Order: sequence, then C-alpha cells, then structure tokens
Amino acid sequence: MSLDDPVHPLAAVTHAAPHDYYRRLAEGPPLRFDARLDCWLATGTAGVQAVLAHADCRVRPLGMAVPENLAGTSCGAIFAELVRMNDGVRHTQPKQMLASALGQVDLARVHQSTLQIACDHIPLSAARLNDAMFELPLFAMADLLGFAPTQWPQLAAWTRDFVACLSPLSNSAQLAGAQLAAASLLQRFKFLLREPVPDSLLANLIGLLSQTCEATAGLVGNAVLALRTQAGLQAQLRSDPGLWPAMLREVSRHDPAIHNTRRYTACAVEIGGVALPPGQMILVLLASAGHDASVHAEPGDFVLQRPVSPMLTYGHGRHACPGQQLAQTMAAACLQAWADALAGMPLGWRYQPSLNARIPVFMEGATA
Repeated sequence: MSLDDPVHPLAAVTHAAPHDYYRRLAEGPPLRFDARLDCWLATGTAGVQAVLAHADCRVRPLGMAVPENLAGTSCGAIFAELVRMNDGVRHTQPKQMLASALGQVDLARVHQSTLQIACDHIPLSAARLNDAMFELPLFAMADLLGFAPTQWPQLAAWTRDFVACLSPLSNSAQLAGAQLAAASLLQRFKFLLREPVPDSLLANLIGLLSQTCEATAGLVGNAVLALRTQAGLQAQLRSDPGLWPAMLREVSRHDPAIHNTRRYTACAVEIGGVALPPGQMILVLLASAGHDASVHAEPGDFVLQRPVSPMLTYGHGRHACPGQQLAQTMAAACLQAWADALAGMPLGWRYQPSLNARIPVFMEGATA
C-alpha cells in the first residue's frame, strides 16, 4: 500500500485519487477480510459479480427490512416497498413493471427534452453548479413522469430532503426533514395519478426520483471534473458530439458516482472458496471492478473510446439498475448544454461527505 492510499475502502469514496488503490484491490483475492472495517470485501470484477449474483446475498440483513431509525415512519414505509432495497417474492412484480416501463422510454426524446431544460438553466457560478447537478436530472425525471414545469423545483427540493433518510451520516434534523418530504412526495404523486394506486407503486415512483438524485448528480459532477482534468477531452467532444455517450460511460468506469454497496448473507454460503456464516455483511467495492486490469487495459487512464464492457457500478444481476441508460442520457444532455459555459470558469473542488457516493462540491476562484 502507498502512503497516499485511503486508510480503508470507505475513505476511498472521497479520496482525491483512489484509482491505483482500487486497481491493487482488484488484483488480490475476490473476497478478503478487512480487519480495520471488520467485514469482508468483494473486489475486482470476479468478486463483485459473484456476490451481486448470489441468491443468498441479500440487500438487507435478515429480520431488518427497514433500518432501525426509519421503523414506523413514513420514510420507513416507502423504504419497505423499494424494489432496489428489498428481496423477496412480493417485490418481484413491481420490479418487473418498473424495468419494463424504463425499457420503453424514448431515450432520444429524453435527450432532447433534457438538453432544452439544461439550456434554460445554465449554471454560471460554482454555487449554482452545485445545485444544478442535483436539480437538472430531477427536473428531467419529473418531466418524464408528467409533472408540470412549475412543480419541478419543489419536487427536487423534497427529493433532496428525502434522500437524507438513506444515509447513515444524516443527523436528526435531516431525518425529520426527510419525513416531511416523504409525506409531501406521496401526496404529490397521488394527486398526479388522480386515482387510487398501490403503495408499492407510489413508493417506487418516489424511488425513481431518489435514485436520480445523488447518483446522477455524482455522474454529472465527475464528468465536469473529467472535462477539466483530461487533456484534449473537451476539444474531442466539441469536434464530435457523438462521443458524449462514450465519455459518460468512461466516467462511470473511471470515476463513478457510486463506489460501493452492501450485501448480507441469508444463510451459510461459500463464495470464491471462502465460507461465510449467516448474517455476514459484505462490502461490495463496485469501483474496484472498474479498475480491474484483467478486464480494462490501463485502467487508470481515461480512454474515451474504450471497448464496451459490463458497467458494474450500476449493479449486476437481479439488482442491476434498470435506469442506467436513462441516467447517462440525462447526464450527457446536461454536460452538452453546460460545457462551454463551464470551460472558462475557475473551479476548485472537494467531495461531499459520504460512505458510498462520490459527489464533487465545487468552489469558485480556485484550481485543484
């Protein structure tokens, strides 16, 4: 390990340059025990795929479908219905319906509508960029769901408040705000649909907004960093706008928005020759798969026209994100609309405190 390495995998999320660290993790055994975090790690393409595909590696610990601090609350009721946060038979049909609906979205239309929205909301300062990274993808999703433009800002504000309930770093005031936001979002969706619908549908519509929020903000923000740090990248994209989708794919591999996720063993399992007891937590290092040299040549380099490979930062198997193409389409449209305005803006950055999401926070008048 280098002296400049993160102290552990959770610290890698907000480390300035964790890429070599992830590459070295990917070179080791696919499953290993981390004494500092007191848990098992799944690393590299083989480890990440094995755990995410294993039927007995669940999203939630046994007997705890909802985090303890959300039990009995409106946020907890929504959490219990989210197909991405639950396993089991009763979540199968909503999951299939959601995947089917997202699979039928006209991505070309989404690109054009998001491009127009982004052109109408070009951030001209670091402070405005920090907000726009969250707001614009949410505006685009709200538009897709059928909300009127006058409703978008309030929906975005409620969603940003709601996602606080999903973070273990949130304080009591943020959790209280999340409860109010959850109730407001439920009410707004009921009014939009204008007829009684199952709670599971309402919850997963809110889930679409919450998934769009931090993950797409991180994708947009890390793409802004790529434009500023990768020599010649802006010129390539200006001369050939058709390269924007490839650019967003490479950002998702090289500097992804979501670095890790967790799984819990439902029974005794064996993965990669390692026997794990029931109830064992596994930290799945999604970002290490993107820096696996056995799959990606020179993984530390940003290669615009890299061969297409599995995008494990969006998950794998039964919990693979069905909105991957939608998120990348929205992000590409935002960046296309903003690239020229941001090119000359002096920006510094740090990262928002988080245990799994890598989201830049930009500052004016500084360089990194």
